[in-house]
Amino acid sequence: MNVFPRFFAGAAAAVCLAQPAWADWRPANPDVAAAAKDARIAAALNAVNAIDRAAVRDDHAAFAALLADDLAVNNPQNGVSVRGATAQRSAAGKISYVRYDRIVEYAGLRDGMVLLMGEEIVQPRGDGNAPASEVHRRFTDLWKPVGGSWRLTARQATIINRP
Repeated sequence: MNVFPRFFAGAAAAVCLAQPAWADWRPANPDVAAAAKDARIAAALNAVNAIDRAAVRDDHAAFAALLADDLAVNNPQNGVSVRGATAQRSAAGKISYVRYDRIVEYAGLRDGMVLLMGEEIVQPRGDGNAPASEVHRRFTDLWKPVGGSWRLTARQATIINRP
């Protein structure tokens, strides 16, 4: 019996567990990098980092604090969630990631709000000892200023590839 593949599978799982969880965004092109110099877009992108990091840290209160009261989400599970349901999904561990990487392909202003579009690559927390497989999604987020901070008010996310 060849135990070689099982050894490497176990070693790979141990390496995955030893790596810290992280989240960050990056611009896909020079237009997004230039747009991020606008103070409003930069502030919304800081909020993006905060909500993504809250999802990888399982910080449910921080996650919920970044959701607008009028939030509507067309989620990757092919359903619609509003603010309360989205916060509940987070608290129930259904929005929980080891890794959250956003590639922002568009960043612009829309009537005082910030519109972000692009791809996100996430690695959900697994049910067992090893993280689940990486998932690629397309996203559209709309952020609005509320009381001096930026809150997510609309989101659409679609799974495009599950390697």
